[in-house]
Amino acid sequence: MAKIQLLNDEVIGKIAAGEVVERPAAAIKELVENSLDAGASAVTVDIRDGGISYFRVTDNGSGIASGDIRMAFERHATSKITRAQDLQAIATLGFRGEALASIAAVSRVTCTTRTRSDVSGLKARNEGGQMLSIEEAACPEGTTFVVRDLFFNTPVRLKFLKKPASEAALVSDLMMRMILSRPDVSFRYINQGKTLYHSAGDGKLESAVFSIYGSEMLRTMRPVEGCQGGVVVKGYVGIGESARGNRGHQSFYINGRYMKSNLLSTAVESACRERVMIGKFPTCVLHLTMPFDTVDVNVHPNKLEVRFQNERGIYDAVEAIVRDALVERDALEKPAQLLLTPEKQPEKPMQVTKLPVDERSAAQPASAPAVTEVSAPKVQPKAPIPVSMPRVSTVPPVASSTVMRDSGAMPMIQPPIQNRPESVPTIQKPTVGLQTPIKEPEQVPSFLPDAPKPLKLIGVVFNTFILVEYEDNLLMIDQHAVHERLLFDRMMKAYDQHEAGQELLVPMLVGVTRREQQLLSENRELLEAIGLTVEPFGEQQVSIRSIPMILGTPQARDFLRDILDQLENERGAISMGKRRSAILQLACKKSCEGW
Repeated sequence: MAKIQLLNDEVIGKIAAGEVVERPAAAIKELVENSLDAGASAVTVDIRDGGISYFRVTDNGSGIASGDIRMAFERHATSKITRAQDLQAIATLGFRGEALASIAAVSRVTCTTRTRSDVSGLKARNEGGQMLSIEEAACPEGTTFVVRDLFFNTPVRLKFLKKPASEAALVSDLMMRMILSRPDVSFRYINQGKTLYHSAGDGKLESAVFSIYGSEMLRTMRPVEGCQGGVVVKGYVGIGESARGNRGHQSFYINGRYMKSNLLSTAVESACRERVMIGKFPTCVLHLTMPFDTVDVNVHPNKLEVRFQNERGIYDAVEAIVRDALVERDALEKPAQLLLTPEKQPEKPMQVTKLPVDERSAAQPASAPAVTEVSAPKVQPKAPIPVSMPRVSTVPPVASSTVMRDSGAMPMIQPPIQNRPESVPTIQKPTVGLQTPIKEPEQVPSFLPDAPKPLKLIGVVFNTFILVEYEDNLLMIDQHAVHERLLFDRMMKAYDQHEAGQELLVPMLVGVTRREQQLLSENRELLEAIGLTVEPFGEQQVSIRSIPMILGTPQARDFLRDILDQLENERGAISMGKRRSAILQLACKKSCEGW
């Protein structure tokens, strides 16, 4: 075994940087939290190339005193705690004293700062953990950090960073959480010279939610407010149309600090059960306030994980408060009522002429009841009767035998002729003027055209599976899967011929976040190739101008939401070809919904 020896400061700094500064978003998080601890009411974050080559954090906080500027870059140097007991009730976002030293160890940092009491400011330059210069500079009150060439001296960490677009997406997510965490602070987020987020900073949570999600989603979200077991919960929860395909839009804040917590996610999802479709997750922005000594935030260096003293109590409190907020306006608890009022009393009794037996049999099936003379009784006026209107399925039953196909639609199963009642006559429509030609249905020989022996179609079971007899085997074919496959083949053919889309007569407006607008812009060519044309319409909306030809207009909005969820989940992890195939399959599944 080699001799044990102390590591030098350079190696120690780079190891610590690896724990705190994993990527540009982590470094920006540390600096923004320092700005908030300094009492800033306005914070600006500007990035280029995903923050890898350049990012800037500017605030109007208290600034760094001239005598502390050199100490600020030292490891384990902080003004937020002074003794071990302070760790039991941490009230600030930063407290370790490692952030600035870790960032400076793997980048080139320039800090410009001035306090309110100083006449002029200071500019400090640090490169790779070494202080190069400290000099006077003219600057406003507050602090500005400019970080260039992150991981320039640690090429291994630089190699494992994602593409600039993916790193920028992580910074966008971070700024979204920051805006929702502090409604009293005005945040401005700039990416490649374009402002993506700008919050009002008026102290209202609804204003912060509006700056992220827009007015359309804010109207559909339910306000949440309550207290139970020493925990105060306040915020918004989105169900129904506001639900998303992943948990990326669930934001939890504990005493003002953003946290990731499976416990809280499970509690919210349990409260929203039966109000969110399968495969969807509720969105939420929830602020939890509790005593500082009942929660431990000193679990991980990135301070994103948390440990509760009473996990069961927290779970029950969040679930109960969210459920109560949803029940108040839940349509299931307050169904729509239709008032049925009696008709006016007729002046004379209504009579129906009795038809002869032979005429009656020609006009209706033999199984129908005979029509007899009926006199309408006098109707006494009564009070309106409230009746709840249930939802009735309109899907017709599917019988068996001949397979029909029309214009590439799903094969439908028609009843065999020998099973039809003989008493039901064939009704022919009279032709006046132009005669309408009757097109013979196209016969599909079998579901397996390469089968050496003929197939025998038995019928349909559960209105879902087609039963086919082939030799000694019984085949069960999912009609929905067949339908999706047919649509997918049509979409692929149309995609190859550049004819996959159909223009909308009236463009459809959909509310999106700035990050979602950016995702649509990055994948614009791919979406247009499958027939989906989406253009920006203001700051928080997009306009759908064309949709894939297999989709109807009602599915366009949900289809766009599903695509955004899929693009957010991928984060550039798959190839363009696989992404195209996944989106085409998504379009086919969406077009089959409700069939």
